[in-house]
Amino acid sequence: MSHMESKAPSDKLNSSLLAVTQTAVGCGLGLLLGGKMSRSAQKTTAFTLLGLGALLALPAIVDAVSELIAGPETERGAKKSLDSIRDDSGLPEDAEAF
Repeated sequence: MSHMESKAPSDKLNSSLLAVTQTAVGCGLGLLLGGKMSRSAQKTTAFTLLGLGALLALPAIVDAVSELIAGPETERGAKKSLDSIRDDSGLPEDAEAF
């Protein structure tokens, strides 16, 4: 990343979701291992939290896999970057070119 680029809002969102995911998984595992609730309530709550954690982790997993498949270091990513550069005029949409 160059000095001109900053983290996208989606990166911040993914970081937040990852933190919530880790918390949900930790709570789910704690409930599975803990003995303070009735067995059926314990299992229901634990599996609900584990499922929630898995769902919240899904965007981060998809981003990581797509980065591996089409990241800038890959042949596909390099082609995508070159196509983007070739298609862009370098001027804003509303600018007048003479």
